[in-house]
Amino acid sequence: MHLKVTDREDGISQVALVGKLDVGGLRDVESEFRLITATLQRPTIVDLSDLEYIASLGMGLLITCAQNLQRGGKPMVLVGAHGDVDTALRTAGIDQAIPMVDDLDEAVAAIGGGS
Repeated sequence: MHLKVTDREDGISQVALVGKLDVGGLRDVESEFRLITATLQRPTIVDLSDLEYIASLGMGLLITCAQNLQRGGKPMVLVGAHGDVDTALRTAGIDQAIPMVDDLDEAVAAIGGGS
Protein backbone atom coordinates (compact mmCIF):
# COMPACT_ATOMS: atom_id res chain seq x y z
CA MET A 1 0.00 0.00 0.00
CA HIS A 2 1.27 3.46 -0.84
CA LEU A 3 0.18 7.01 -1.56
CA LYS A 4 0.66 9.04 -4.72
CA VAL A 5 0.54 12.75 -4.11
CA THR A 6 -0.21 15.08 -7.02
CA ASP A 7 1.14 18.62 -6.86
CA ARG A 8 -1.63 21.07 -7.67
CA GLU A 9 -1.46 24.84 -7.96
CA ASP A 10 -5.10 25.50 -7.03
CA GLY A 11 -4.89 25.01 -3.27
CA ILE A 12 -6.34 21.49 -3.36
CA SER A 13 -4.50 18.51 -1.90
CA GLN A 14 -4.77 15.44 -4.15
CA VAL A 15 -3.72 12.03 -2.93
CA ALA A 16 -4.25 8.59 -4.43
CA LEU A 17 -4.51 5.46 -2.31
CA VAL A 18 -2.87 2.59 -4.18
CA GLY A 19 -3.17 -1.07 -3.18
CA LYS A 20 -5.08 -2.63 -0.29
CA LEU A 21 -6.14 -0.48 2.65
CA ASP A 22 -6.25 -3.32 5.17
CA VAL A 23 -4.51 -3.44 8.56
CA GLY A 24 -1.03 -3.65 7.02
CA GLY A 25 -1.82 -1.05 4.37
CA LEU A 26 -3.15 1.32 7.00
CA ARG A 27 0.16 1.05 8.89
CA ASP A 28 1.99 1.92 5.69
CA VAL A 29 0.08 5.11 4.88
CA GLU A 30 -1.83 6.41 7.92
CA SER A 31 0.64 9.04 9.15
CA GLU A 32 1.33 10.48 5.72
CA PHE A 33 -2.37 10.44 4.78
CA ARG A 34 -3.30 12.31 7.98
CA LEU A 35 -0.56 14.86 7.28
CA ILE A 36 -1.71 15.48 3.69
CA THR A 37 -5.37 15.77 4.67
CA ALA A 38 -6.29 16.71 8.22
CA THR A 39 -3.06 18.41 9.25
CA LEU A 40 -2.63 20.59 6.15
CA GLN A 41 -6.28 21.70 6.31
CA ARG A 42 -6.68 22.11 2.56
CA PRO A 43 -9.60 20.95 0.42
CA THR A 44 -8.72 17.37 -0.46
CA ILE A 45 -9.40 15.00 -3.34
CA VAL A 46 -8.78 11.35 -2.49
CA ASP A 47 -8.34 9.23 -5.63
CA LEU A 48 -9.50 5.67 -5.05
CA SER A 49 -9.21 4.45 -8.64
CA ASP A 50 -6.17 2.27 -7.78
CA LEU A 51 -7.53 1.05 -4.44
CA GLU A 52 -8.15 -2.70 -4.62
CA TYR A 53 -9.63 -3.26 -1.14
CA ILE A 54 -10.71 -1.22 1.87
CA ALA A 55 -11.23 -2.58 5.38
CA SER A 56 -13.32 -0.89 8.05
CA LEU A 57 -10.17 0.61 9.58
CA GLY A 58 -9.45 2.31 6.25
CA MET A 59 -12.99 3.67 6.16
CA GLY A 60 -12.45 4.99 9.66
CA LEU A 61 -9.34 6.83 8.51
CA LEU A 62 -11.29 8.48 5.67
CA ILE A 63 -14.13 9.52 7.99
CA THR A 64 -11.83 10.85 10.72
CA CYS A 65 -9.78 12.95 8.30
CA ALA A 66 -12.89 14.21 6.48
CA GLN A 67 -14.49 15.25 9.78
CA ASN A 68 -11.31 17.04 10.82
CA LEU A 69 -11.29 18.92 7.52
CA GLN A 70 -14.99 19.75 7.79
CA ARG A 71 -14.45 21.27 11.25
CA GLY A 72 -11.98 23.63 9.56
CA GLY A 73 -14.42 24.42 6.76
CA LYS A 74 -12.53 22.35 4.17
CA PRO A 75 -14.16 19.60 2.08
CA MET A 76 -12.93 16.14 1.17
CA VAL A 77 -14.16 14.37 -1.96
CA LEU A 78 -13.59 10.72 -2.89
CA VAL A 79 -13.11 10.04 -6.59
CA GLY A 80 -12.91 6.94 -8.75
CA ALA A 81 -14.03 4.21 -6.35
CA HIS A 82 -15.07 1.13 -8.30
CA GLY A 83 -16.07 -2.49 -7.85
CA ASP A 84 -15.87 -3.90 -4.35
CA VAL A 85 -14.38 -0.69 -2.94
CA ASP A 86 -17.31 1.38 -4.21
CA THR A 87 -19.80 -1.18 -2.92
CA ALA A 88 -18.14 -1.37 0.51
CA LEU A 89 -18.03 2.42 0.91
CA ARG A 90 -21.67 2.89 -0.13
CA THR A 91 -22.87 -0.04 1.98
CA ALA A 92 -21.13 1.47 5.00
CA GLY A 93 -22.75 4.83 4.26
CA ILE A 94 -19.47 6.64 3.63
CA ASP A 95 -21.09 8.37 0.64
CA GLN A 96 -23.48 10.05 3.10
CA ALA A 97 -20.56 11.61 4.98
CA ILE A 98 -18.05 12.25 2.18
CA PRO A 99 -19.08 13.10 -1.39
CA MET A 100 -18.18 10.37 -3.88
CA VAL A 101 -17.79 11.23 -7.56
CA ASP A 102 -16.64 9.42 -10.68
CA ASP A 103 -13.93 11.65 -12.11
CA LEU A 104 -11.45 14.40 -11.27
CA ASP A 105 -13.44 17.20 -12.93
CA GLU A 106 -16.46 16.34 -10.78
CA ALA A 107 -14.24 16.28 -7.70
CA VAL A 108 -12.81 19.73 -8.40
CA ALA A 109 -16.32 21.07 -9.06
CA ALA A 110 -17.61 19.50 -5.81
CA ILE A 111 -14.83 21.22 -3.89
CA GLY A 112 -15.48 24.52 -5.58
CA GLY A 113 -12.20 24.88 -7.39
CA GLY A 114 -9.87 25.16 -4.40
CA SER A 115 -9.32 27.81 -1.78
